[in-house]
Amino acid sequence: MSRKWSRYSSVAITLALFLAIGETAWAGDLQIRIKQKATVERDSITLGDIASFNPEEDERVAALRELEVASAPPPGRDLSLNSRFLIYRLSALMGGDPGVKVKVPQNLLVHRDGQVVSVKKLTKIFKDYVFNHAPWPREVMRVDKMNTPGPVTLPRGRLAWEARERTNGDFVGETSLVVAFTVNGKVYRKVPVSGRIWVTRKIIRTAKKIEKGEIIEEKNLLQVRESTDRLSKDNVTALNQVIGKRATTTIQSGKVIKLRMVEVPPAVKKGDRVVIRAENGSIEITALGRVLEDARSGEQVRVINVASGKELFATVVGHGQVAVTF
Repeated sequence: MSRKWSRYSSVAITLALFLAIGETAWAGDLQIRIKQKATVERDSITLGDIASFNPEEDERVAALRELEVASAPPPGRDLSLNSRFLIYRLSALMGGDPGVKVKVPQNLLVHRDGQVVSVKKLTKIFKDYVFNHAPWPREVMRVDKMNTPGPVTLPRGRLAWEARERTNGDFVGETSLVVAFTVNGKVYRKVPVSGRIWVTRKIIRTAKKIEKGEIIEEKNLLQVRESTDRLSKDNVTALNQVIGKRATTTIQSGKVIKLRMVEVPPAVKKGDRVVIRAENGSIEITALGRVLEDARSGEQVRVINVASGKELFATVVGHGQVAVTF
């Protein structure tokens, strides 16, 4: 035995391969040499991945190459197979043929090749999805506090991915996605990725203290832009949402105004004198009335006709005016 082969166990295994087409006896010797190191890309380790054949033109080689020896390690990882396992496995795969001889090393190290999706790439996938699906313009959004599982190693092949939301979809505050990676069209791994989203929006603050019941004027307000990771439907974002309304509570200077802090003031108040308009087609009658309760425009209100003393229901149509039909 040459010095080159002295590193290997001198194991001669008599092998025979029973092909699907029959049990044809082969002529001639075929030498199979198992490597000490091999690299694979697929999920399984075949004999063709780890062996050399001499002569390669032997008619048995094509079928022998496809024999599955073991499962491959995860992408980017190594797997060590010792001679005992190799002898056992190859003996199980192939029968006795004195014309086939196998030389097996003490150990075979198999490396699974792969492709790495970096943290930078995961971050870009997250941001691209958020910026493309959020209801806010990209220029008013900021993403920080990214959380990823670290680099993701996947098998070699055509890589694609699809991201889906795990949170409520308002794209403010803590937002989570699941990214499903496919290789050659097959889903291989699903990865959680999250980040915190900040949105810059207009908000309304008070320029001075506003007393409860006070009608809010534009001079009482400040419109500013602030970045926030918490949005509420109760936030006031435009001056016209509050100007002319009445404060339902005392609002200190500098406070952010919420919708619940204001209300539309009544168009008529209890005790107010109003004009009652009664219409029926082309006929219109007016009378003087007195309101029995506060009411806003469009609301029903109890009114007493001052002349007749009769109580009736009318609709508030504006300041100092109500309408009835007859």
